Amino acid sequence: MSMDMLEDKAGGVKDYGLERLIMLSDGVFAIAITLLAIELHLPEHWDRTAVGLVNAMWREFFAYIISFLVIAVYWASHRRTFSRFRRSDGGLTAINFLILGLITLLPFGSKLIAEGGPTGEPYLLYLGLITAIGAANALLWGWAAFFTSIVDPRMPFGLRLVILLILLVVPTVMGGAGMMAHDPRNWWIMLLAAAFSFVIIGIRRRLGRKAGE
Repeated sequence: MSMDMLEDKAGGVKDYGLERLIMLSDGVFAIAITLLAIELHLPEHWDRTAVGLVNAMWREFFAYIISFLVIAVYWASHRRTFSRFRRSDGGLTAINFLILGLITLLPFGSKLIAEGGPTGEPYLLYLGLITAIGAANALLWGWAAFFTSIVDPRMPFGLRLVILLILLVVPTVMGGAGMMAHDPRNWWIMLLAAAFSFVIIGIRRRLGRKAGE
């Protein structure tokens, strides 16, 4: 038994490598959220009124709220995904670092839309960043569920596949939103992305109930 695989008090096997990866990830998510708040600065010519503050900083507040929610959603997804893992390996660690690297770019992404608002190429870059995080998150699950023994082998293949599709919902929707923002005539792409999300979530619930989840 390796130094990272030790018996816990319940007599099972505890992967300290996986625990350390989770602790590191939680720290990075927490730092990213903190940096969002640190980047908020009072405007130089604020008239000391609430209305004046909102008028002067609505883009910054919009960027903060959106980025905070994005980090919160991805942290919850990350926690849920890692709760299904029994151990870690090199591939899982590498993909997880990719996710963390993209997460740490969200404060910078917030600056992009704080400067230009929810329009234009900076906004498209921001949506692209969110899409990339979602794709990396799906890649992490795909690696663990289909190419390794990290996930409990008793988990049905169908459930593994639907979870992968669930994780692809966010990058699909964000990608559709980006294409629609670039050209409003692409509204049908966003409609297809929403329909895809609705169908997959329904299938996930049915399979989850069958699997006792």
